[in-house]
Amino acid sequence: MNATLSVQELWSQIRMLPAGERHWLANKLYDYEEVYEEEEERLTPYTMEELNARIDRSLADAKAGRTYTSDEVRQFMEAKHPWLCE
Repeated sequence: MNATLSVQELWSQIRMLPAGERHWLANKLYDYEEVYEEEEERLTPYTMEELNARIDRSLADAKAGRTYTSDEVRQFMEAKHPWLCE
């Protein structure tokens, strides 16, 4: 089931919440924003040297046979997270 809500409708629904639930929601949104900002500050783009090193490691892994087939990866996923593979 998909539900769509305009910003105005969402705001109207939020205003109808009891005060305690509005405060809970406000705290959750504040906590989310704080975590999001920290994560955004921590992220930096890769340098060309880092990208080339990753490519070199991947090529070396492939050459040494340290790879998995798509069937093997699917088996790992089904064993660990079966709800994702339905």
